[in-house]
Amino acid sequence: MGKQFVISSGHGDKVAGAIGILNEHDEAKKVVNRVFDILTKEYNGQGYKYHETMANNQNQNLVNIVRFHNGKTRNLDISVHFNSASASATGTECLYYDEKTLSAKMSKAMSNALGIVDRGPKERKELYFLRNTSKPAILLEVCFVTSRNDADAYHKHFEELCQAIAGVIANELGYESKKEVKPVSKSNDYKYYTEKFDRLVTLTDIGVYEDKELKVEKKRHKKDTKLDIIDIAHSKNGTPRFIVCGGYCTANREYVKAYTVNKK
Repeated sequence: MGKQFVISSGHGDKVAGAIGILNEHDEAKKVVNRVFDILTKEYNGQGYKYHETMANNQNQNLVNIVRFHNGKTRNLDISVHFNSASASATGTECLYYDEKTLSAKMSKAMSNALGIVDRGPKERKELYFLRNTSKPAILLEVCFVTSRNDADAYHKHFEELCQAIAGVIANELGYESKKEVKPVSKSNDYKYYTEKFDRLVTLTDIGVYEDKELKVEKKRHKKDTKLDIIDIAHSKNGTPRFIVCGGYCTANREYVKAYTVNKK
């Protein structure tokens, strides 16, 4: 059996989370349901999801959530929350007990998907969920329920957000996409650069990823950004990728223009 996960929504049906422009618990359930479907239907992931429905107070709510997580065989625990503060507060966060690297990746991925500030990983050893789950655990703060900007970004980019969250989890647990992989046809070679150049300029906003499959985005570059090309690589299905500082990016002529330094 491969690695498994448990993902749950913060708070419960009878224990309200933060309420502002967004309702934290209602939206957390939507994110959990979609991420679970992506991981188990679009990837070969295995795991469990949970929404707490019985507790009448916060303490029992937390006990029930942690009990469910610890009752399953799994390798990673994920709790989905939304933040709350003043109307001006904005951005994504990911809280951790000792999973700082994974939390940084998750916060960055959510930020890139929503187009809002990356507030980064935050160590929170005192939180009941992080302190009492027996496996590596992270707690997502997707955005601020009190921010109109965040709420609009969340509604507009819900699918991109869920795909980004699932992508980080899939990469961490070694899941692979179930989508049929077709080799790149030679007749389509003109769409991609197939040899190394010295430099590229972006024709639109593009991401730099930590993997050749372009699943986990590390950094995003604006249109007209120039990047030095280190080498060329290929994805599992043979699609060309440029290796640049920090990772891999597309070699699709629609998105980048590659050239030699002495003759553009």
